[in-house]
Amino acid sequence: MRCDEAQELITALVDNELSHRERSSIESHLKDCPKCRSICEQERALRREIRIAGASVSAPADLREKILSDRRIFPEGAKSPKVWKGLLRPAWPVLRPAFALTLLVLLVLPILYLLIPTKQSIPLSALETHRKIVEGTISFVKVGSQQVVKEQLMRSVGGSFAPMGYDLSMMSLQAVGGMVQEVGGRTILVAIYEGKGPSLTCYTFLGTEEDAPAEASVFFDPEKKINFYTFSRAGVNEVFHREGKVICILVSKMPMGDLLALARSKAQPS
Repeated sequence: MRCDEAQELITALVDNELSHRERSSIESHLKDCPKCRSICEQERALRREIRIAGASVSAPADLREKILSDRRIFPEGAKSPKVWKGLLRPAWPVLRPAFALTLLVLLVLPILYLLIPTKQSIPLSALETHRKIVEGTISFVKVGSQQVVKEQLMRSVGGSFAPMGYDLSMMSLQAVGGMVQEVGGRTILVAIYEGKGPSLTCYTFLGTEEDAPAEASVFFDPEKKINFYTFSRAGVNEVFHREGKVICILVSKMPMGDLLALARSKAQPS
């Protein structure tokens, strides 16, 4: 066996992937070739260092499961490790010096990617909160009076701003309760309306139009000179608009046309 042939098989030898015949042949070569034997020893040492480095990295079970199931990291149909090893073996002597660093980067970056907190989107959070309210998985105190809901929510923020206390009685909807949410360090006042039709949740917070969903459609009301941003997900509709420094988001399963008409009728120009 020549040295170039042996060096192509050293990785498979260390990984115990050779047939009995190939193993016998390369081991015989290593006994008589100090150069290839040294390469093989380096390979084994590299494997030990990688195992030690891997053992020092610990992650919760749910994080490991999230990484392994994330198709952005491990796409479906990706080639198996054996296929990749077969492709890399011919160039292995050249790639060896950078292999350890590359492998560690590939191991660490997905973990860091999933651990770095992403900026929470208030409009998306509003959709999720509305879903939980409708399902009954979020509890709130029912007060039965729109004025009481408004006063309680204002007190929770020291009167710095007020919820959009809309009167929706013409739509057979009444304010039945409220809650305060914290999203990304910002305070959201949530008023909940229930009645004969689909329930509606109104979110009020201090913000700008930059808080609108990037994928939202924009409707400009020339009379009130207000932009209305419409957005839907999983059958739930959302209308976002700004009045001065205050943002209002209406979320409901009512038809988008009706929800937009409602937001336009209640909005007050700055």
